[in-house]
This record gives sequence, C-alpha cells and structure tokens, in this order.
Amino acid sequence: MMEKVPSLRKWLRLMTACAGIVAGLFLAAHGRAGSLPSSGLVVAVFDGDTVLLADGNKVRYLGIDAPEVAHDKDPADCFGNEARKANADWVLHKKVRLEYDKERVDSYGRLLAYVFTPDGKCVNAEMTRAGYACVLRFSDPFSRFKELLDLQREAIRSHRGMWGGCSPASSPYYIGNRRSFVFHRDACPYGKKVSRRARVQFHTRWRGLEEGFRPARCCKP
Repeated sequence: MMEKVPSLRKWLRLMTACAGIVAGLFLAAHGRAGSLPSSGLVVAVFDGDTVLLADGNKVRYLGIDAPEVAHDKDPADCFGNEARKANADWVLHKKVRLEYDKERVDSYGRLLAYVFTPDGKCVNAEMTRAGYACVLRFSDPFSRFKELLDLQREAIRSHRGMWGGCSPASSPYYIGNRRSFVFHRDACPYGKKVSRRARVQFHTRWRGLEEGFRPARCCKP
C-alpha cells in the first residue's frame, strides 16, 4: 500500500495541473471575447475570404467561402487567384472596420467578422455580389444570411465571376446534407455517407447553390 502513495500523489498533481490549464484557457478565451478589435489595418491577404491585420489577428470573412488558392502541392481552385486579387483590391493596406455576429472566433483562432472598407462597403457582400465567393451557411443562421444568399442568386443568374468563368463536370444529380449545407456529386463517396434523414437531392448544382448549399471541397461539384 505504501508503494501506491507516490503514484496517487503524482496523479493528483497531474489533475491539479490540468485543471489549472483548462481554467487558464477558459479565462483567456473569455477575456479575448470581451476585447475583440473593432478595426484594423490589413497587411496581408491570404485568399478571397481571409486577411491578416497589423495587430496579428487573422480575420475570416463571416458567411462566405471563396475558392481555394494553391496550397502545398494542391493547385488553386477555379477563380481562387481571382478571388484573392479582388479581395486585395478591396482591403489591402487599408484600415477596415469589423462587425461581429453570434460566432466571433472559429476553431482556428481566427476572428469571424463582417469587414467594411473605409467608405462603408461590406466586403463579404461585395465578394458575393461579384461571384468571387459563395454563401457559407450554418444551422444557426447569421444575421446577414438572407442578404448574402440574395446576392449569390443574383450573381449566379447574371453569370458573374466563377458562376460564369468555371465549368465543373456535370453530374446526373447532387446529394445535399441538410446538417452541413454541403452538396456532393452523385458518385462522391462522402455524399453516399449522408444519412437519409439529412439527405436532400438536387437535379442541378444551381438549385443547390440557390438554396444556400455550397460545393463539397472533396469532389468539387
């Protein structure tokens, strides 16, 4: 029995340390939530929906998803470079204003915000209007969801940006997921895993997009 005491003490010390770490992270997160910046100078543009501020904060544009630029060995998506350039034209080396919604920080530690130019234009909306980004829908709608979806529908019908410049391979039908609001090609293995309860079928990709679903990154429908 005496040999087990050191192990017990070691276990208690470990648990105490873990509790301290968790408490510290909790306090840090809540402290940061109360002091989010309301503005900042954009010093770098990573792609069509993410920028870096001079204070070191990364900002992810809330409610939109731009095509990817090249990463490592993966080539850029269609209109990925054009979206980054358009975003840079709007905000690079400019002081922008930030507005927040329900979700303020994502799982990567990036600020989630609506970004406004010095003259008051909402960049999230302008990128969607021009066809450089699609709506990134959540189960709990953000305040500008309807506005951005209306702008996306307008851009699709007018064939602006990627909606007129990209020609993905067709599919007999598309499988949407009501929980993630992502849609897949009919042959996509991830699409086939969508449960019957969450599944919705679209006859065209345009129908899925107009309903606020976004293309899956795995099969790029």
